[in-house]
Amino acid sequence: MQLWADADRGGRFHTTARWWSAPFAELELEVPLAGDILEVGCGHGVLATYLAITSRARRVLGIDIDAAKITLAREAIGGLRPDEADLRFEVQPAGVVPTIDGGWRSIVIADVLYLLGRERRDALLAACVDALAPGGLLVIKEVDTTPRVKARIAQLQELISTRVLRITDGHVLEFASSDELVATLIDLGMSTMAKRIDHGYVHPHCVVLGTRPMRSVEAP
Repeated sequence: MQLWADADRGGRFHTTARWWSAPFAELELEVPLAGDILEVGCGHGVLATYLAITSRARRVLGIDIDAAKITLAREAIGGLRPDEADLRFEVQPAGVVPTIDGGWRSIVIADVLYLLGRERRDALLAACVDALAPGGLLVIKEVDTTPRVKARIAQLQELISTRVLRITDGHVLEFASSDELVATLIDLGMSTMAKRIDHGYVHPHCVVLGTRPMRSVEAP
């Protein structure tokens, strides 16, 4: 959090709230320790930075549609030592998933899909699957729709963030259950599982993991 200490009041508030309300330590354990990692919808860069500094073998790129948030993320990581993280940030249009030779080892999406609506959500997930390397891992962190009390708290918070405080870009709030996300990834040909990571948290955090199949080896 010291990296964002010089940000404006809004930036400090958002990054601090993000850090303390989201189970990033638990989520980091699901991400491969090495290779090219992409975070889609990185916002101010808190999670992408955490992924990069917890394993120097990760080469992390964070992308977001909000140029102001990307600027703040770039300024924040100026406080890192040169050898502390392999990390960069880029502005990308909504729905664009950059590709690299060989594909991404892992793509991470944290608390983004509920802002898109069903059609755009499914299109983004399909693009992420296509951009993964064979055997690559898609890591999706969202708030589940159960238990109901936790889900209502999370939904109210996001309503305030998007409609009142306007610190999050989004005109549609459509929360998909972990079962729905699993079904979508299965339809995309992924080996998939889901787990809860909300112990000790007010919000019903869940993570959905999808592995892209390795290319089949053709017989000679």
